[in-house]
Parts: sequence; C-alpha cells; structure tokens
Amino acid sequence: MLALSACATHAASPPAPASGDGEFLGYITDTECGPNHAPMIAKGGMGANDRECTRICVKKGATYGFVDAARKRFYQLDDQDAPARYAGLKVRIRGRLQGDTILVQSVAPAE
Repeated sequence: MLALSACATHAASPPAPASGDGEFLGYITDTECGPNHAPMIAKGGMGANDRECTRICVKKGATYGFVDAARKRFYQLDDQDAPARYAGLKVRIRGRLQGDTILVQSVAPAE
C-alpha cells in the first residue's frame, strides 16, 4: 500500500526537466535548513522567519539552495550571488539542471 501511495505521489508531480534548460518555481533556502526552517528558528538566534534564518545560515557557512514548489525537491545552486537578494522568498529560476544542481541563468521574483 505504501509503495502504491509513493507511486501515485510521484506520478502526480511534474516531471523534472531533463538535463537541459528549464524553469523552476519555488523558494530560495539554504543548505543547512533545506525546506524547513522551523527547527532552527525554534532554537533561537536564527531570526523570526524563513528569510532571516536563510541569511543567518549562509553567514554561518551554509550555501543558498532552492526548493522546487511543484516537485517538492531540494536543489543546490551553482550561483551564490543571484539568489542572495531573494533569501526565503518565492522565485522563478531559469537554468540548466545537472544532477541535483541548477546552473543558474537568472533568478527573478515569482509573480
């Protein structure tokens, strides 16, 4: 039953772009927290929201990452400058998927 549920969930998700150019809609995060900042924020000293937590984690050595909203998947980002101004925010990334890394061409706020 669990296997069927996992298959159904996977089938309902949009397919990941093949290695090549693509567009991704989701959130800028960091490699320490990934998709969930709540545990770090609850510890204290990491800000009051996802945006603050992402920035603090990066200052402490994490790198920017990306959570694809439709695919519920975390990706590494090769460019660490372009996503910085969008920490914790919803964005549209254009880039090339290579393994679990997006080679960023552009980052813009999601509309």
